[in-house]
Amino acid sequence: MKKYIFLFLIPILTNQSVNSQITEYIDLTTKGVFGRSEMVVYNDNLDYDDLEYLYIGPNNDNYHWVKYTNAKDVIITMSDTYGDKRELCTKQGNDSTLCEVVGAYAATYKLRAKDKIFQVWISKINVKPDKSY
Repeated sequence: MKKYIFLFLIPILTNQSVNSQITEYIDLTTKGVFGRSEMVVYNDNLDYDDLEYLYIGPNNDNYHWVKYTNAKDVIITMSDTYGDKRELCTKQGNDSTLCEVVGAYAATYKLRAKDKIFQVWISKINVKPDKSY
């Protein structure tokens, strides 16, 4: 009887760990000397042992973009100069893209993923909002 109970519990425990959602983090800052926007992406999974550093150069108007699958929360921290602003856009699954200009000085934003696919776009500082979405 003990073997059957143990074998029954293995699939249940395995299924929960595979589908568990973790908190994701995005840290943004502007390197004044280089004139580039830096984004660092990481999460709270202790087995994930690497930070991802991504840059947008001074003569480039592209946005930082991250596409998550099965994310839970996304916490964005912006550490720019007083008065700086960034455009923050999100897209949940097949919903339309939502954008707003937010303060980028010592700011933290917590976003909740409601769909399997969750996307985030963040502009460089003080860029005019992109109305093409």
